[in-house]
Amino acid sequence: MRRSANKTLIGAFVAGGIVLACVAVILLGGGSFAGTKPTALAYFDDSVSGLDIGAPVKFRGVTIGKVAQVLLRTAEQAAADYSVPVVMEFAPDLLTRRGLDQALLDQTGLRGSIEKGLRAKLQQQSVITGVLYVELDYFPDTPARLHDTKGVNAEIPTLPSNLGALTKAVSQTLDQLSRVDFVAITRKVDAILGRIDQGAAQIEFGRINGNLVKASDNIARLTGDPAVTKAVEDFSAAMRSVDALVKRLNARVDPVAEDIQAMAGAGRKALENLNTTAENLRGLTKPGSSMRRDLDQALADVAEAAQAIRSLADFIERNPETIIQGRRKSAPAPLELKPATAEEASR
Repeated sequence: MRRSANKTLIGAFVAGGIVLACVAVILLGGGSFAGTKPTALAYFDDSVSGLDIGAPVKFRGVTIGKVAQVLLRTAEQAAADYSVPVVMEFAPDLLTRRGLDQALLDQTGLRGSIEKGLRAKLQQQSVITGVLYVELDYFPDTPARLHDTKGVNAEIPTLPSNLGALTKAVSQTLDQLSRVDFVAITRKVDAILGRIDQGAAQIEFGRINGNLVKASDNIARLTGDPAVTKAVEDFSAAMRSVDALVKRLNARVDPVAEDIQAMAGAGRKALENLNTTAENLRGLTKPGSSMRRDLDQALADVAEAAQAIRSLADFIERNPETIIQGRRKSAPAPLELKPATAEEASR
């Protein structure tokens, strides 16, 4: 006998499922029914392959929103700007719980955060799948390039991703390697190896080995020769004698060096005194000095006296009787005195 279905129980299950579905939508949607959510644009120069709509937007690893749109370009972009604009949608309740509401929701706070170094980067969620997400973080002292110069939409500057930088470096390396002529390098290496082989074939290793053996035998005989041993001993004794002589010379040279230094000091003082005397003489004989004037006057007086004596001697020679009779009144006028020359004055 078939039992009838309990309609009340079925209705309760259906109602519970609807309630659970609504709660799940609200929780998973991050409050999408609460109203319009704040958004911001980020222009990426890297490839956005792997960045899907709904990909998380994280701040230092903490989810604060999601990717709402991936566009080709916006009306505010320049004609030569080929960056890919990505619209990020933030959950206000998540921002409030993380303390980022003022930094991202408010325009003034967003500008301040950008000045402090807030930047957006593309990061990989999985290396295997290549799925990307947007990472927000502070990178001070990095350039802030804005694509929307009019400021119509809120924009967060971007930085190249680690994967993009690696890809660019690998591309540049491959481009440089593609320019290398490996064929020419291989040919040069082959030619060098060929010349090495030819040179090695011309070397007489047997003869060289024999010469080395003979040289070794000669060295052994030379080192075992008593005459060589005695010569080495004599040389050692001579070196010891030279060492002793040098030590004795050092012991005797030091006192002599002190005497020489004392003599040099005395000579230096004598030269200083001689310089002082020369300066004094130079000052005495300097034209215009008082001593020079006095000396010139004395020489002039001596010259005049010598001239007078010479005139008197001439007069007595012509009139010797004047020594007995004296000078007569009718005697002629005295001779005119002439200045004596320097030569006469010296006589």
